[in-house]
Amino acid sequence: MIEKALIYGTSSRGLLVFDEPDFPEVPIQVPGGTVEAGEQVIDAARREFGEETGLLGRTGFRLLGDSHRPFERDGHLHNLHRTYFHLPLEETLPETWTHFEATPSGGGAPILFRFFWIDIALARSRLDLGSGEMLDRLL
Repeated sequence: MIEKALIYGTSSRGLLVFDEPDFPEVPIQVPGGTVEAGEQVIDAARREFGEETGLLGRTGFRLLGDSHRPFERDGHLHNLHRTYFHLPLEETLPETWTHFEATPSGGGAPILFRFFWIDIALARSRLDLGSGEMLDRLL
C-alpha cells in the first residue's frame, strides 16, 4: 500500500495549488506526499507541507477524510491510501511564490514549484488524479 497525505490549504483567495514550471506537462497539485515508514500521517502532512511550500511550522491541520484507490503501475496492482487535511492559511500570503522541494521522494535534483490560488469550485476539474475528491468537505 502507498500512503499519501494531501493538504487543502485555503484562504479567502481560494485553494493553494502548485505547478512545476520545468515540467509543464505535470497537472496542478495540492501540497502533500508520501508517508514515510513509521511516520504518523499528521506528521507527514506537516512535514510535506513545509518541504513543498517553504511555509514551516504550521498548525491547525484538520482531518477531512481518507480514500483508497487501486491503480496499476508497471504491470502490478497497487493500493493508494490518501488522507486529506484542511489547513486555513493567513490572508497575508502572496498571490504567487516559488519554492524548491529540496528532497523529492523519488530522489534526484530539487524541483521548482510555483504556488498560486484557484477558486475552490473550479479546483476539482483542475487537480490531477482525483486529488480533488474531498473538496466538498471544505464547504
